[in-house]
Amino acid sequence: MISLDPTRCQGCRLCEAACSFHHTGHKEFNPALTSTRISRDNDNARITMSVDSTCDSCAGEKSPLCVKYCAYGARGVKA
Repeated sequence: MISLDPTRCQGCRLCEAACSFHHTGHKEFNPALTSTRISRDNDNARITMSVDSTCDSCAGEKSPLCVKYCAYGARGVKA
């Protein structure tokens, strides 16, 4: 299970790219295949993070790629 901390997120969307890379079998980056979404409200700069039901916590990987590549520590793994 992935934990999210939107107060630490800077909106770089590396997590989305890493997730899509996992879902394509490490073949490509495809935003349509990501299980996680980052959005920013341009009026108030509020960032929203979500993970949908297609998330498999990167089964077969050493750790979830969205957590591994989050440069700001906005993602973690719940015990």
